[in-house]
Amino acid sequence: MMNNNNVLPRIIIGCGGTCGHIYPGIAIADELKKQIPKTSILFIGSKNHMEMRELPKFGYSVEGICTSGGKNNFFSIKGFIFSLKLIYSLFLANKIIKEFSPDIVIGTGGFVSFPTLYAAKKNKIPILIQEQNSFPGLTNRIFSRYAHKICVAYEQTKKFFPKEKTVVTGNPVRSEILQKMPSKEKSCIHLGLRIERPIILSIGGSQGSVSMNNAWIKGLNKLIKLDIQLIWQVGKLDIFRIKKNKASHHSNFVLMDFIENISECYSAADIIVSRAGALTISEMCLIGKPHILIPYPWASNDHQNKNARILEEQKAALIIKNEEIEKKLVNSTIKLINNSIIKKKMSENLLQLGKPKATNDIVNEILQIIL
Repeated sequence: MMNNNNVLPRIIIGCGGTCGHIYPGIAIADELKKQIPKTSILFIGSKNHMEMRELPKFGYSVEGICTSGGKNNFFSIKGFIFSLKLIYSLFLANKIIKEFSPDIVIGTGGFVSFPTLYAAKKNKIPILIQEQNSFPGLTNRIFSRYAHKICVAYEQTKKFFPKEKTVVTGNPVRSEILQKMPSKEKSCIHLGLRIERPIILSIGGSQGSVSMNNAWIKGLNKLIKLDIQLIWQVGKLDIFRIKKNKASHHSNFVLMDFIENISECYSAADIIVSRAGALTISEMCLIGKPHILIPYPWASNDHQNKNARILEEQKAALIIKNEEIEKKLVNSTIKLINNSIIKKKMSENLLQLGKPKATNDIVNEILQIIL
């Protein structure tokens, strides 16, 4: 632990796998840099995942290890390979931590952070855990006993962690969502959409959602007939299939495999349809746009459904089950677009759930440990 305020912090952040783990890490890093500009920050992620591509875009260095999550039968060939990768990743993480010599290691969840947190524990480096979901992931549950502080997004999550070191902060959100949101008019002009007509933003997660895509494909002609516009994040694996559909080329639709300009899309949208990832929900609670959630049914511990229920209970979002997407998505979205009373109430309820100081509060917890 640092005890000299003149010494600049050295911090490692272990994260990866999905946007839901990567972007909280980026938000924390950005706030640390804002408060102490010369802070040295290094990310550790998986060589096989998107963090190796995304983190350098934000100006951060990242070291890759070999492991990734997933359920494996350890007595199978895949399980054996997984075990070898894990052992090698533990070795790599330990080597990186010894060479970088951090003052603290931050884990934002996901199995990719397991070797990093293990190496921190082994080298007696202070640990801070940030848990995004209402039901915590396995890695964070394992290392909660060794963490100096645990920052959670929901009051309901505190019961899974040691009470004396758990604090409800909310989820860290990138500054562009809070401070750099462009105007709706500018966003519509840049996206080639008309501000006077309704705009839906559909987000299928970092990889896209085939089931959501299928539902929109069936409803494209109805959207065209009603002159409703759609910003449609379809995923890299599905975009070529969708472009084969003639209706998808209509000027009312903007297709993207991955959304880089998320704040612009948020600004343009009147209604947002998405999976129920914790980060997306936290962003929705800050921007207050009416929201339809479609929980990913195969998420670990059914955490997306649990996330969504919190908003539904507060009348801050509507939920459509994954198996009902094709039957309900388009009609439910159109119905919400046309109900100004529900939209207004939903926006008000969302904003009441938002925690705009979450990132700052988490960074303050970090600095209290190391300074």
